[in-house]
Amino acid sequence: MDDQAQRIEALDTSCSFLIQAPAGSGKTELLTQRYLKLLSISDSPESVLAMTFTKKAVSELKARVIDALKSAQGDRPDLAHKQITYDLASAVLARSEAFDWYLLEMPQRLKISTIDGLSNLITSRYPQPGTWINKKIITQTWQQEAIYLQAAKQTLLSIDVEGFTQSVSQTLLYLDNNVNRFYQLITYMLSKRDQWLNKLYIKDALDVQSLKDSAANIITQHLERVLASAKIHFEADFFTALSDNTQADISTIENLPEATPAGLPQWKYLADLCLTGKGEWRKTLTKKNGFPAELKAQKKVVLEVLKGLSGQTEFMLLLNEVNTMPDVDFDTAQMIALKNIAQVLKIAVAQLNVLFDEQQSTDFIQVALDADQALVEHETTDIALFLDYKIQHLLIDEFQDTSSTQFALIEKLIINWQKDDAKTLFLVGDPMQSIYLFRQSQVGLFLQVKEVGIANLHPTFLKLTTNFRSDQVIVEENNKYFSSIFPQIENAQVGAISYSTSVANGAADQQGKVEFHPFAHKAYVQEAQQVLSIVQQNLDKSVAILIRNRSHLNEIVPMLKAADIVFEALKTAPLNKESFARDLISLTRGLLDLGDKLAWLAILRAPWCGLLLEDILQLSKHSDKIIFELIYEPSVLKDLTKDGSTRAQSLYASLTTIIDNYSRFSFVQMLEFAIEQLCPQQSLSEHKTMIKRQFLNVVHECEVLGQLNIKTINQQLDELYAPSISSNIKIMTIHQAKGLEFDVVIIPGLGRAPRANQSAIIHLHEFSDRSLLLAPIKSYQQTKPSHTYRYLQKVESKQGHFESMRLLYVAMTRAKSNIHLLATLSKSGKASENTFLKLLEPALKHQFEVLDNTAKDEAADLIEAPKLERYQTMLSANPIVTDAHETIEFNNSINMGYKSLLGTFIHQCLEIDVFELSNSIIDVRLLELGFSLENLAHARVHIVQLLKNTRQDVNFDWLFKHRQSTQVEAEFMHQGKSVIIDRLFIDDNILWVVDFKTADRSADETDEIYVKRQQIKHTKQLKFYKEVLSHVYNNEIKCALYCPAVSQLIEIKV
Repeated sequence: MDDQAQRIEALDTSCSFLIQAPAGSGKTELLTQRYLKLLSISDSPESVLAMTFTKKAVSELKARVIDALKSAQGDRPDLAHKQITYDLASAVLARSEAFDWYLLEMPQRLKISTIDGLSNLITSRYPQPGTWINKKIITQTWQQEAIYLQAAKQTLLSIDVEGFTQSVSQTLLYLDNNVNRFYQLITYMLSKRDQWLNKLYIKDALDVQSLKDSAANIITQHLERVLASAKIHFEADFFTALSDNTQADISTIENLPEATPAGLPQWKYLADLCLTGKGEWRKTLTKKNGFPAELKAQKKVVLEVLKGLSGQTEFMLLLNEVNTMPDVDFDTAQMIALKNIAQVLKIAVAQLNVLFDEQQSTDFIQVALDADQALVEHETTDIALFLDYKIQHLLIDEFQDTSSTQFALIEKLIINWQKDDAKTLFLVGDPMQSIYLFRQSQVGLFLQVKEVGIANLHPTFLKLTTNFRSDQVIVEENNKYFSSIFPQIENAQVGAISYSTSVANGAADQQGKVEFHPFAHKAYVQEAQQVLSIVQQNLDKSVAILIRNRSHLNEIVPMLKAADIVFEALKTAPLNKESFARDLISLTRGLLDLGDKLAWLAILRAPWCGLLLEDILQLSKHSDKIIFELIYEPSVLKDLTKDGSTRAQSLYASLTTIIDNYSRFSFVQMLEFAIEQLCPQQSLSEHKTMIKRQFLNVVHECEVLGQLNIKTINQQLDELYAPSISSNIKIMTIHQAKGLEFDVVIIPGLGRAPRANQSAIIHLHEFSDRSLLLAPIKSYQQTKPSHTYRYLQKVESKQGHFESMRLLYVAMTRAKSNIHLLATLSKSGKASENTFLKLLEPALKHQFEVLDNTAKDEAADLIEAPKLERYQTMLSANPIVTDAHETIEFNNSINMGYKSLLGTFIHQCLEIDVFELSNSIIDVRLLELGFSLENLAHARVHIVQLLKNTRQDVNFDWLFKHRQSTQVEAEFMHQGKSVIIDRLFIDDNILWVVDFKTADRSADETDEIYVKRQQIKHTKQLKFYKEVLSHVYNNEIKCALYCPAVSQLIEIKV
C-alpha cells in the first residue's frame, strides 16, 4: 500500500495535519520537507517554529535543514524523494536571497527548539522581582532530589505554624508518625507535581459528591461494556440454571444485572462464579460454587456456557475488572485524610518555591508551570500576543510523547488560531512508539487530537505505512507479532493503542530473519553466551544489544570483555561500578576522613598498593588507631609480610606530604596530586584517564557548591556512566535506541520483569470528561488500600502494561535485517508475568516445549573470588612543591573555581551587556555559586577588575557591537556532542569565533608570556570550533581569544 499521496498532501501549507508515522517511515524527512515548504512561503524564517523534545532531536532536524540548503547549491539528485527536498530547499534559498535572510550565514534564524526551550522563552519575559538574570535550571537528579527533600523537611517543620498544625500532624499520624516515610512520599509527589498541582486544587476536586459522581460514572461506563458482551453469551437458560444454586447471592440473579453502581454487587457474584482465582474461565464447578452433585443438570448448562467463552479474552478481562471498581461511598475518615494530605502538599509546593527563590534556581517542571501560567487562557498577556503575532506555523515532532502540561501550553499558544487564518499546525509522531510514561507523556492526547482536535483546530489525520528501514521479512514478522499483542480497541485513558501495519519498501527476496533463543530458568550465563556467539558472527555489521534494564547486562558485559569484543556502551555502565572509580572513591573518603578505617583498608588493597589479605587482616586488628599512621610504625610493619611492608611504606611516602599540606590547596587539587603520586598519568589507560577526569570534575563541582562530602559525591556519580569508545557493536537501553537503526538487533532479558512503581501518598486521575478521581494511600491502621486507591493503581498498571507493548515494538523495529530474541523461562517453563516474553508467549510458546527447563545452568553457580590487581613494582613518589618554589597564589589556587564562576558569571554579564555591577549583586551571585565568605571580598575585587578591563579595552566597542548575526553561548552539535561557543558574529562577511578566557596572569608573568601561553593552550580548541562551524557557515572564519585579565583580543591562526 503506497502512501505517497499522503506524503504529498502533508506538504499542503494551507492545512493543519496530524501525521501518524510508524517506525522506519521517514518521519524526519517529511518534517524537514514541511518545514522547508513553510519557509518558502513565509515573510520571515522566525514565523515558522519547529519543536521537539530533546536537544539531540533539535540538532538532528536543524542539521537536516541546513544540509538540504547546502545541497540545493549543487546538482539535483536522482532519487525522487531527494528531489522533493532539493526543490523545496532551492525555493527557500531563493526567498532567503530575495528578502536578505542570509540563512546559511545566520542559521540561528531557523527556529527549531525543544518545548522546554519555548517555556524558557516565555518565562524569561517574567523575571523574578529584584533579579537580573534568569534562575539556574537544576537538571541533575541528585540536586532535584536534594531540594525536594529539603522542601519536605521544611513542610514537616510547619507543624508548629498556626493554621498548618492540624493538617501536618494528622498526615504524619496517618503515616504512623514515620518521619522518613513522610519525607519519601512528599519528595516523590514534588517530583511529579505537574501531574496533580493544576488538578488537585480546582473547584470541587475534594468535594465528596463530585468524587462519588466520578466513581459512579466509571462504574457505569465499565458495566455498560460488560453488559454489551454478556448479552451475547448469557441467555435465559443460563439464569434458570443459576436459580437453583445453593448460594443465595447467585440464585437471586434472575437476569443480567443493570449497568449501574447498584448492580455492581451482582456483577461481582457473576464474576466469582465464572472466573477462577487467576481470572480465567472456569472449567469445573463444585459445591463450593453452589453446585452440589444433585444439581448435575444445572451445572452442565452453566459449564456449556463457560466452555463457549473459552476464546472470549476481551469479555474475560472486562468481567475480571468488575472486582477492581472504585468505591462509590467515601467515608468521613477518607475525606479528612484527603483534605489533610492536599493541604500538606500545598505547603510543600510553597516551601519548594521559597527554596527556589532563595537559591535563585528552578527545575523544568516549574519552568513549564510558569510558562503555562503566563499563557493563562482567559488573560491577554503580552507574551501570548507576541507569540501569536510572531508564529504563523507550528510544527511539533514526537507528538505522542507530549505531557498534559506541555499539551496545555501548546493549546494556549494557539488558542486564537482559526481554521482559515493562514496559520497551520503540523503534529507528527507515532503513538505506537510512546515510551516516556515515566516523564509523564500521555499517548492518549494523540488519540484526543485525532478525535476532537486541539483548541479551535481539527487537523487532518494522515497515516504513513511504508517502512524504508527493515527487510520485508522483518516488517511482516513484526506485523504478525504486534497485531496480536496490541489491543484491538483503543482507550485514551489507559494508553491503549491499536496496531497499524507497515509495508516494506524493499524487494521480497531479502534475507531478513527473526530468531528466538529460549533458556532454562535463570540460565543467564547461557543467555549471555548466546549473545556473545551472535555478536561474533556479525562483527562486520552494525549490531545493537538492547536492554530494558541495565541489570540485564551483569553477565553479558564481562563475557564480551573476556572475548576481547570491542563494544560501545551508551550510558549502560554506571561510573561507580568501575573498579578504578571505586578506588578513587575510597581515596577520596580516606583523604576527607583519616579515621575512615574501611576506606584506608580499601586504599591499601587497591592496585596502587595491593596488600595481600593477610596484611590487611594484621592492620585491621588495631581498631583503636588510624590506619595511615599505622603503616609508618615499625612495630606494626614488622608483623606484615616483607612485600606488604615495602608496599605500605611506599604508599605512606606518596601521601604523607600531601596530607601534611592539606590546608594549602583546594581538596580537588590535593586529590589530583594524590592520584598522580599513586598512579602517574603515563601508567593510566585512555579509559582510566577519562574516568579520572570525570571523577575530578565531580569532586570539583561538589567543592565549588560547598557540598564536599562523600554522600553528594556518590549522588553525582550515580548519574554518570563510564566512558566508552566508538564501535559498530553497541549496547544501550531501548529508550536510547529510539530513532536509530542497526543491521542486527539482539534483545536479551525478555524473561525478566521490570521494577515495580512506587506508591504515591495520593493517587489521582483525570478522565476524558474532566472528572477527577483520587484516593489517599492506606493508613497504618488499614490492612489494605481502599477500592478506589487500588482501582487507580490498576489504571496506572494498565498504562504501564500498554507501554511495555510499545517499548517492545520500538526495540524490534530498530532492525534492518536480523532480530534475535533471548529469554529465560519461569520455573514452570512458561513466561513470567509482566515480561516482554509474556507478550510474545502466544506466538513463541511452541518453542518453550522443546527446551529442557530442568537443565541446570552450572556456570551460574560458579562464583569466583575477585582477582587481586596490583602494580608489580611500586612507583616512586614525586616530591611535592616546597614553600620556596610555591607559585600557587590565591588567583591560581581557586582557578578551577573561577573556571566555573567566570564561565557562568562573566558570560551572563556579556549576554545582557552588563559591565558594571554593585558589590551586593556580585556578592549574592558569588555566594550562590559556592564561594565561602572568607574568599568573597578577594573574588569580588577580581570580578570587578575583569569587567573594568573589558570596558576599557580598545576593542570593546567592536567586540560588543550590536549585530543581527551575534550569538552568545551558541550551541552546535558535532558527532552527537554539544559544542558551545562563547560569542560569534559576522563582520565584513567574516565569521568571528571568540572564546573568553578568564584565567589570571601569574605574578612573575609578562603580558607577552601570558599571551603566548594562552595561544599554545587553546589553539587546538579553536581549531576544533572552526572545523565544527565550517559545516554550518560558508563564510571565512577567524578565531580569537578574549582575555580580560590583560585586556587583549588574541587572534589565533588556525
